[in-house]
Amino acid sequence: MTTHPKVRARNAAAGALLAAGLLSAAAPGAAAATPVAPAVSRASVAASDAYTIAPYTAVNLRYGPGTGYAWMSTLQFGHTYTAYCWVHGETVVDNGYRNDVWIYAYGGRGVGYGYVSAVYLRGDARAGLPASAQC
Repeated sequence: MTTHPKVRARNAAAGALLAAGLLSAAAPGAAAATPVAPAVSRASVAASDAYTIAPYTAVNLRYGPGTGYAWMSTLQFGHTYTAYCWVHGETVVDNGYRNDVWIYAYGGRGVGYGYVSAVYLRGDARAGLPASAQC
């Protein structure tokens, strides 16, 4: 049985997206997969490039820069955390503030590294990280 050229092209495109991590291999009709987070490794951020962030309320730490990413843990008010860089992600609107900056941070032992919206962090639009600290 031969496959129609349009079907072959669609399958090839889907295979390329799957290989790039931009598409899940879920069966048709299955629930949507969790988005793939941008690749940031601890090796790519030097210890000297560490910054301190402080949430002004309890805030979710996620696997990627958006609310569609799974929750990892909660960063607590009154504590400080180590941050490494920032990325543009989903725009978050809360308490009259609007921002699409997400901070790549360390949530502590047993939690690991994840993303937190800068809307909930003290400081400027990048939570005090310099413009040069983009992931």
